[in-house]
Amino acid sequence: MCKQFIEDGYDVVVSDLREDAANAVAVKLDSSGERVFAVAIDVGSTQSVDTGVEAVISRFGRLDVLVNNAGNFRQRWTKSCSDEDWRFITNVHLDGAFRCCRAAFPHLKKSPYPTVISIASIAARIGLPGRLSYSVSKAGLEALTRTLAVEWAPENIRVVAVAPGFTKTQNRVFVDGKEVTHEAFEQAVPMKRMGRPEEQAAVVVFLASRKASYINGQTIIVDGGATIDLRI
Repeated sequence: MCKQFIEDGYDVVVSDLREDAANAVAVKLDSSGERVFAVAIDVGSTQSVDTGVEAVISRFGRLDVLVNNAGNFRQRWTKSCSDEDWRFITNVHLDGAFRCCRAAFPHLKKSPYPTVISIASIAARIGLPGRLSYSVSKAGLEALTRTLAVEWAPENIRVVAVAPGFTKTQNRVFVDGKEVTHEAFEQAVPMKRMGRPEEQAAVVVFLASRKASYINGQTIIVDGGATIDLRI
């Protein structure tokens, strides 16, 4: 996403829990440091989010697009899911997005063309055993998107979401202690292949653009048809 935003003319902020990790990505994107700013933010902490957003404003003087993309993962069957397991996921995926939206709002409303884009998931639409807190968090992101779209429309802030399907990354997925292969995911999707990260990114960048000027409060599903006919 960062790469495609840069190619589309944006200055970009790369955020991570670890500043060194954010810096490593930033250097790859723009070794001069003129168009990319790295900042450490823990979306599970209100203070960290508020401080991080202020650092962005100090660096660029404005904020036009917020992408809520922080995530973590922990698989637990509901019967053995502890309060800590539940909060581990929800505090990042859902609460973190709320904190970022709240902190960004006063700056977004000053932008000539502001957009909030949250990364949801098809997990909000289908039943995935062992992923209750994750699925509920992603469904919550869709509700957050719809509500803020209405609340913030008078400020000309569009709020949308993207729900990726199975996307081929370096992440590994385990079910009952067994790794689910890429081949298994490919056979589960009508298009018989996993999505590519750049395919998700293209939709995000499009939604931030003026070409999407009348799309508001919607979740765009990018899943190769998985939510229509998923065969796992």
